[in-house]
Amino acid sequence: MIDKKLFDSLKKMTPNAKFPAPFVRKFDLEIITFKRGYSQGSIIVPANCTNPFGIVHGGFLFTLLDEILGSACCTMLSDKIYKNMKSMSTTNHDIFFHSPAFENDNLIISANVVSARKNMIFVEGNIKRNDDDLIAQSKGIWFVKR
Repeated sequence: MIDKKLFDSLKKMTPNAKFPAPFVRKFDLEIITFKRGYSQGSIIVPANCTNPFGIVHGGFLFTLLDEILGSACCTMLSDKIYKNMKSMSTTNHDIFFHSPAFENDNLIISANVVSARKNMIFVEGNIKRNDDDLIAQSKGIWFVKR
């Protein structure tokens, strides 16, 4: 479920921003949920995102989490405390791998905001295969530039 009103207010507030990020568009990541404090995406792993052993590359998994956690942060930007924000960027992001993913796996990436403060937004998320097997978890902090 995409909260269209929330997404439209974000686009109005940040007219020069591009959603999803141009880098991530290369991977056909689909945003399936975008609502206040929460974002979720899905992707079928392409063949060119594996390591030499056929396991999905950790950098690819990190990119997916970074995009969805960042999207969850963006859901907070219509709050009054962010009215004069200029941009937002990752300050810290840790990932913990639990099990491998493989080519053609259907991955669900979810993130929720833990705390939103004036200059920092704390968020956590995970990747699951078919919304069941835990692949990775992460926690991060996004900086809101004014």
